[in-house]
Amino acid sequence: MSDASSSARLVSVDGIPGRDRRSAARDDARQRGNRLTQAVKSWFGNREEDVLEPDQSGQEPSIFQRVGAFLQQNLLEPTPPHYELVYGYVLETDRRLVDAVDRAIVREGLLTAEAADLILAEVRTDMSAEFLANLVDKAQAGLSDIAGLAKQSGADAKAYGQALESKVADLQGDDSEGAVKALVQLTSSMIERTKAAEQQLRDAGKQMTQLRGSLAEARRIAESDALTGLANRRAFENKLRRAVAQARETGKPLALAFCDIDHFKVINDTHGHDVGDRILKFVAQRLASASGNNCFVARHGGEEFVMLFEASTAEAAARIVNEVRADLEERRLVAKQSGEPIGQVSFSAGVASLGPKENGRQMLRTADQALYRAKREGRNRVVVLGE
Repeated sequence: MSDASSSARLVSVDGIPGRDRRSAARDDARQRGNRLTQAVKSWFGNREEDVLEPDQSGQEPSIFQRVGAFLQQNLLEPTPPHYELVYGYVLETDRRLVDAVDRAIVREGLLTAEAADLILAEVRTDMSAEFLANLVDKAQAGLSDIAGLAKQSGADAKAYGQALESKVADLQGDDSEGAVKALVQLTSSMIERTKAAEQQLRDAGKQMTQLRGSLAEARRIAESDALTGLANRRAFENKLRRAVAQARETGKPLALAFCDIDHFKVINDTHGHDVGDRILKFVAQRLASASGNNCFVARHGGEEFVMLFEASTAEAAARIVNEVRADLEERRLVAKQSGEPIGQVSFSAGVASLGPKENGRQMLRTADQALYRAKREGRNRVVVLGE
């Protein structure tokens, strides 16, 4: 267990400490929630206990009641998007959604409307990317079948043409000139058609090769984050599964870093989402600069990034991550259009290694816990757990 941190005092970009800002945000949310309480209760019950406890028949609360309880506890408006998100959370329809909501609650003390909207947008994007990737996989399999069929048809057509050419040569020496000539003409015509079919198959093969290239590009898009250009969460999860299997097979270490930009919401609120997007891209570039043959970097969602280090211990990975962190904290950023100073941008990171009996998800959870510890201890630092 180790800790690498900056000695510089961390100040949020607008001069308001993060803890005070979160407290103020919670107070605002509670005031807003008081106005919503009656509306929520009218939907889901008159008393809070009605939503949280079994009814008089001893049955557990219904899904509808559980969703209502969650909305009320987190002061969320009972809108269709919020209902969609909480419904998925209550039923655990998507593990990534559940993990994202849990992290938001741990970070802020409740699920804010802003966090809920961000999580829902990311889940919908992931679903679209996954749907596209599945289509790509199916199309790829279909293309392989068609390519095999085209190849076999081409071989058959070629063999048939060669056989016909041989027969034509034999018939041309026969004395039955009229019948033979007719047969020769017919056979020659069939040979020409066969040759034309072969050409068509060759053209189709070229088109399929081009289509494969297009599908490869579609796969790349499906596994890329549009804003930063890094791999997205789907690509990371696929990479993580392969890396864990490889580590088990070779016995080499595997480490993972979970990085989160500090006070990112403050940056968005103070300077706008355009500046926030530029910050995301800038941090992504700094993290990517540390990547190599054994380091895979991806945007996990929102202001969170993951770095997967193959054949590397957690301590070695933490040193690399800390170098990026130290380089970033020395920079003073300025908004390009307005010239307004943004100040210091930093990130916190949690690093973990793959344990003997752990899977990839458990290693990610350990790194996530290390990240929360880094946040609790003051941000702008790297914390290692599990080694």
